[in-house]
Amino acid sequence: MVKRQIQQITDRMVYGKDTDWAMNIEPFDWVPGVGLYGIFHAYKATGDIQYLNFLTDWANRHVKDAYKQKTINSAAPLLTYLSLYEETKNEDYLKVCLELADDILSNAPRTVDGGLEHTVTEPVPGFSDQVWADTLFMVCIFLAKLGRMTGEKKYTDFAIQQLKIHHRLLSDGNGLYFHGYNGAKKDHMSAIRWARANGWILYSSMEILNVSGTFDDRDKIEQAIKAHANALAKVQRTDGGFSTILDDPTSYTEISATAAIAAGLFLAMDAGLIGTEYQPVWQKAIRAVQNAVKENGEVDGVSSGTPVMPDADGYKNIPITPTLYGQGLAIIALKDIE
Repeated sequence: MVKRQIQQITDRMVYGKDTDWAMNIEPFDWVPGVGLYGIFHAYKATGDIQYLNFLTDWANRHVKDAYKQKTINSAAPLLTYLSLYEETKNEDYLKVCLELADDILSNAPRTVDGGLEHTVTEPVPGFSDQVWADTLFMVCIFLAKLGRMTGEKKYTDFAIQQLKIHHRLLSDGNGLYFHGYNGAKKDHMSAIRWARANGWILYSSMEILNVSGTFDDRDKIEQAIKAHANALAKVQRTDGGFSTILDDPTSYTEISATAAIAAGLFLAMDAGLIGTEYQPVWQKAIRAVQNAVKENGEVDGVSSGTPVMPDADGYKNIPITPTLYGQGLAIIALKDIE
């Protein structure tokens, strides 16, 4: 059943002809980026060469697009380029990864706190001095893995530095995390414990830890992950999912967050950071993801793109829609089922 669901979810992306923002896989941006990473995991889980062919075709067609915007969100597809290089040894993929990684280290805007400013591809005024949880997935997993693969410590060190900054600025002090932080105002804006932000942080933190070896204050990040898992277990819904505002059960169950949290919990258990007492939490979350997969492969219950909203109602009113990141995160979660 699991392999079939992974194939259904993947086929919806690979063979779909969508042109709307949430399901259009052609732009060089974060939404396709998360979907592409999911397709790569589907290829590894199923061995279906069609998925690898799709990814290499996409990567070959879009190499020039990687250099056009150079934002945090448009860096997301680089994680798949790096994965494809490891799989195919195509030097063109490594070249784009190295060049854009160096650009991030040298030129990406920083906030007053030293965090990467969350820059986007949309023509909006921008989010000056704002750190968002999303950045850890969009940039820092890629940099940590690039450092591990090349032996270039500067990439891993930068990812670790950002990991520490994001944990410090976004933690609520009780195990959960806020969506964003405004460095100029020294506040968390609407101070919402948004579920997908917590998914980005837990999953990304584990991906980064798994390739980074020892570093100063690693123990503090590990303790934060343990506290995070404990806090998440307390707010899990009876249906196994997590509310889009974690500490507000009147907000709807959000499946992309549930998938990212499930994937992060699995990695934390697998690494021995948290114990088997979290197995039921993971299993219930996985069932919630599986129950959200429609017969046509669409993952239901996923909220549309969400900037830091001004208040709780803003998050509660984000519409539900099929999205590539919902598809990708569901695959990343489901692949862990044996």
